Formats: sequence, structure tokens, C-alpha cells
Amino acid sequence: MNVAAFRGLALEARSSVQAIRGELAASASGRVVVSGMLAEQLARELGAGAQPGAVTVGDEVRGAAVVVRVIAGEPSEEDLAVVRAADAVAIPVVLVQLWPQPEWRAPFVLSPFVVECRTGEGFPVAEIASRIALAVENPPALAVRVPVLADAAESSVVRSAIARAALLALAGVPGSRAGIALEQSRMLGRLRALDPPAEPDHPAVVAGAVAATLGASYALRSAARGARRALPMRVVDPLIAAGGTLALAQVLRVLKARL
Repeated sequence: MNVAAFRGLALEARSSVQAIRGELAASASGRVVVSGMLAEQLARELGAGAQPGAVTVGDEVRGAAVVVRVIAGEPSEEDLAVVRAADAVAIPVVLVQLWPQPEWRAPFVLSPFVVECRTGEGFPVAEIASRIALAVENPPALAVRVPVLADAAESSVVRSAIARAALLALAGVPGSRAGIALEQSRMLGRLRALDPPAEPDHPAVVAGAVAATLGASYALRSAARGARRALPMRVVDPLIAAGGTLALAQVLRVLKARL
């Protein structure tokens, strides 16, 4: 390895360490605020095993990470008031529509995060959790406090990392490979933060994640060079980046299960 390559590797390693530590050290902020019809019931289901105060019932949206509003029929003035209050302070809103009817106006104009709840089926908690994970800024930080969100938060983190890695590869700009490795490092840090150990910033944890990311990065670069002989670069690179990111997530899942 020449001097330039060694410096590049050192720079990638340092950036990866900073990215992972940043995700592991991210502090949780906000809570899940549930309001509307049957809000108490939904709050109990979302709050199963949650930290005290992580899931609350009421119309006060300030300090929330996300607002979950349960509506029945056409959105009422009270529903609109809650949505406007949340929008005013940049808090995402998840709408749960009870017993939707064909003649009712779709509430998607109020929020892109809408869940339909059919008669007699109970609240689709897994689907609501998925919408919450898509809506909030830092799903793992909230899921640590609200365990019901853990699976949805993990899926959201992996999907977002795969999409961003593929887009970086598709762009093909100088430094995109380092950017992909950095994105994968952030993903590993966020996934690890979902199940924080006693010492989440322990050097061994960070070093293992960095080694996995950089090792995979160089292996994928080699695979991409070989695949380009048969397929166009703009096809190969996004596929390799997306596949490698998913593979890293799967490796971490296996390691967590064994530990």
C-alpha cells in the first residue's frame, strides 16, 4: 500500500470512528404523544415496556418527537388544530384513521403518514410503529425508550442507509466510495444504539464496527471492478453498494443474536 492509499485509509477510519461514536452518543429527545378517539388504548399498546413519560396522552404537542392522532370520520376542527399545532413547531404527525369509508376524504393532505384501522381488527400497532419510525428524525433514540418501535426503527435505519448508499454510488462523484463507507458506519452505529451495552462507546465496539465497514468497503470495491467487465458501471455500483450495506446490517444482526 502506497503512502497516499494509507492516508486515505486512515482518513476513512477516522471518519468512521466519529460517525459511529456520534450515533452511539445520540441522546433521546421528545416523546410519543397520542390523542383523539381511543387514545388511551393506543397509548397503552405503544407504551408497553416503555420508559416512564415516553408515551403520553393529550393534545399538548410541544416537546414531542411525534404526534399520533386517532381520527374517526372526516377530520374535525379539533383534529385540524392538533395537526396545525404540530406543524407550527415542526413535529411530524401520524394519523390513525378508524373505520375508513369510501366516501370519506383521504387525510393524506394533512400528513404523509396515515394508517387505516379496520373495524374489529384492533389497532395495527406494527404498522403504526413503522410510520412513526419513518416520521421521526432519529428512530433508534426513540425506540430505546419505546421498545415497541425497535423492529420498525431497525428496518427504517437499514432501508435509509441502503437507499443513500445506492444514490451515492449512482452519482459516481469523487469520494463517493468514502461516502458510502461513512454511510454504512452511521448505519452500524444507529443499529448498535438500538441495544446499547453498558459502555456503548467502548473502543472494542467502535473498532470492530470500523474494521467491518472498511473491510467490506474494500471488498466491495474489488467486486465492483470485476463486475464492470460484464455490466455497465451505473448498474453495478448501486447494486454493489446496496447489497454491501444490507450484508453489513445482516452481519450485525447475527452478532447481536449470538451475543
